[in-house]
Amino acid sequence: MLNRERIFQVQDLTEANPRGRTSIPILGSEFCFPEDLLKTLAAEFDSVDFMRTDNLSTISKLRDERGNPRLMLIDAQRVTTRDEVLAAAEAAGTDMLVLAYGGRVPDRDLLLKGLNQAEPPRLGLLPLNVRIDVLLAMMRLLLCGEILVPEAVLKVLLENGQHVPLDAPDESAELVGSDLTRREWEVLSLLAEGKQNKIVAAELGLSEHTVKLHIHHLIHKLGVSNRTGAAIWYLARGEAADILPDKS
Repeated sequence: MLNRERIFQVQDLTEANPRGRTSIPILGSEFCFPEDLLKTLAAEFDSVDFMRTDNLSTISKLRDERGNPRLMLIDAQRVTTRDEVLAAAEAAGTDMLVLAYGGRVPDRDLLLKGLNQAEPPRLGLLPLNVRIDVLLAMMRLLLCGEILVPEAVLKVLLENGQHVPLDAPDESAELVGSDLTRREWEVLSLLAEGKQNKIVAAELGLSEHTVKLHIHHLIHKLGVSNRTGAAIWYLARGEAADILPDKS
């Protein structure tokens, strides 16, 4: 009996890379990434070639033939340590590894390290047990370089009421929070809701450029690596603040 997954791999890997097209490698079995899902992704993102394989050496071959991809999708069960993340990202030649998962959220310790990691590769998340329109929307954001933290993952990160250990300055969380202006708190709260810059700007009556400046200041003041780290900081600590500072 012919292996349909293998045929899919060979056909994709032997095609010339058309100008202007993007290749996204996918490491995992057909059980995790069924053919119907690949067809849906291909139909939605017609300038992207999604290429599934269950072999890391094939991922390296794809990199050699088509160049370094902007990201790689990988079955979250294939990586449980930071070293495995680094090995997979190196094989693909990418600085962004997206963990795809179903009912079981990826390892908590791996997420804590990866989501607040300043050095590449960055960790992205893609739940597969959501409505297809939600999955496609999240995939679009990932292709744009954005990283969202689904609610189920946040619950795991904040389980038992523990704070997420971020690379914060020596000051206490309360002291760091008191250094934020009222506007920065407003921007931070909207970031924690997963809203993008355009939406934040519209809700606060600001320009996108001003929102980006606020986010830059937030990242610096909170001592985190990126907007995801800032959102997690807020969810772990900021929401506990009863009164926002009366600053402009």
